[in-house]
Amino acid sequence: METRLILDKIPAKCLEWLVSSRVRFLSDLKDGKPLHYFSAHLPVMATWGKDDLFPVNMTVKGIGLIPKAEILNDYTDIFEGVIAEAHTIPWNESLHKRVEAMSRLYGDIENFEPVMLGGLEIFEGRAFENLKENPYASLLYVGMAHTPEGLQYISFQINGKVDILQKNSPYYRFLLSSRNLFEFEKFHLYQPDYPFGYLIRVVEIRDKSPWSRNSST
Repeated sequence: METRLILDKIPAKCLEWLVSSRVRFLSDLKDGKPLHYFSAHLPVMATWGKDDLFPVNMTVKGIGLIPKAEILNDYTDIFEGVIAEAHTIPWNESLHKRVEAMSRLYGDIENFEPVMLGGLEIFEGRAFENLKENPYASLLYVGMAHTPEGLQYISFQINGKVDILQKNSPYYRFLLSSRNLFEFEKFHLYQPDYPFGYLIRVVEIRDKSPWSRNSST
């Protein structure tokens, strides 16, 4: 069986996993449950350098879905408003409103562009240097999907073209507000600044989910 190839956009199965995983994470956060590794938000990113014995650089990046253009600024305004309000009261007391704001976005899968992902740059390390020279990256997602049949392995590779975002970009503003909603939670390492953002435009997707070679199953 060959690796399945899907062009141009995130397929429904993968998009549903990215959305439902975020909803589950937010629910656990709100309910004070122990948080598990958030694999749907933390893919491995591969970038390519030049003149190196090992040209591929791999790192784990926080990557999220991007709202459709017609609602992008609306949700940025909502997030920024909730963040401003949260800074006027004890941070923990604002958790419900912050979770509610993000849950509102993730409550409808149709809110998202199936051809874009985004994230923030923190350290300006090897991945950033590679992307300045070669603006292409691969993301590898691996996790467990909750289905009517039970838990199933899911894995897929997204190959995309990367735009480096300046701080005046509306996409950067959205990504920053998304991060700042939960900046001081225990699952984050506080960062004083994010010099750039990334917009990843999907070129192709390869399904990497494991399957049984036993023809009787």
